[in-house]
Amino acid sequence: MSFSQRDPFFGDVPQSVHLPETPLTGVLVQLRFPEIFSISKREYIADFQEKIRKSYPQHTHEEGLQISFGPEGPQPSKVPTWRFLDTKSQWRVTLTTSFLSLETRAYTTRSDFADRTSALAKALQNTIEPGFLTRLGIRYVDRIHGDQFKGLDQYIRPEMLGVYQPDLRDRIERTVSELHAGTDCGEISVRWGFMPPNQTHEPNLMPAISVPSWFLDIDTYQDFREPIELHANDVQKKTMELATRSHGFFRWATNDEFLRSYGGEV
Repeated sequence: MSFSQRDPFFGDVPQSVHLPETPLTGVLVQLRFPEIFSISKREYIADFQEKIRKSYPQHTHEEGLQISFGPEGPQPSKVPTWRFLDTKSQWRVTLTTSFLSLETRAYTTRSDFADRTSALAKALQNTIEPGFLTRLGIRYVDRIHGDQFKGLDQYIRPEMLGVYQPDLRDRIERTVSELHAGTDCGEISVRWGFMPPNQTHEPNLMPAISVPSWFLDIDTYQDFREPIELHANDVQKKTMELATRSHGFFRWATNDEFLRSYGGEV
């Protein structure tokens, strides 16, 4: 039941352990860039679609609503959202006037995810040419339920459980905790807590389920005070760095018994 004493923000990160029965419910990476109004036009993003069409042949177009505030008060405006999916709808690319993202529930390895992100960044640079990035971030959401939830005290670092203690649990309806810290590769924001049946803090990356659960949501990112040039190789490297630091926090919050409970060989 021992836990790592590594510094989760700057310390060495242990090697990955494959979990056949992973608690991971979703992963998302986002590349933000200065707004390009022309992305709202179908003909403007056609070349980008052609570059990624073999990997993501399905597409949809949505109109979201954005509220901006000015001298005349709140001003609603439509925000075009282009989505591209693989044949099994397990990987989804989203393109708007200010960001490109990739999300999946079929995550395998950090290197595979970073390579896919790099390929999208290359397609973006070679067609739409945003030129610069203002932010790059990656988010991992894990959920514990079933047998692992029943044995939560054995698997999760006591500090992470907070008030969710055995003598209080019957009275607690829901808990959500949050931290923000600097790391060796940017910033990290983490949310975690207990969710009752049929509730979730994030419907897209963690759909609600019919049993109680405990979640861990790790968002590691880098905001660029001065926009940096967009290069696919740099995106691949930064994605790997952020994903590795996310893994470091995950391993700090859990222990080897937790990994074994999901089929990991430690």
